[in-house]
This record gives sequence, C-alpha cells and structure tokens, in this order.
Amino acid sequence: MFDDLRDTPEEDPISNAGFAYEPEPARPESRIMGMTAGQRLIISLMLLATVFILGLSCTLVTSKIWF
Repeated sequence: MFDDLRDTPEEDPISNAGFAYEPEPARPESRIMGMTAGQRLIISLMLLATVFILGLSCTLVTSKIWF
C-alpha cells in the first residue's frame, strides 16, 4: 500500500478534490510607536525611576525630608 508513495505525483486531483489549504491571514503585530512589549516595559521603568529621583531631590531641596 505505501510502497509506491514516492512515485505518486505531487498534484493528485483525487486527493486535492476541493480541499485546498488556505492559511489564515497573519494578524498585524500590536506595536505602539514601533516598540515591542519588552521595550515599552523598559521605557516605563526608566520613566518611573526618573519621577522617583526627581521627586526625592525636590523634597530634599525644599527640606521637607532629610537623612
């Protein structure tokens, strides 16, 4: 049964009787400003650190806190 499998033509009209495989269209990647999710995470952490440092330095300058 499977001895002549290599000798069969690639386009067999019997096996392809209306069942053509059509892949689903690829979804576009969800990118915001061209960045991946990891890059956006790093940017947000850097922004958080900047806000923290600026807030801490402003409270030190105005003598609201001291060490």
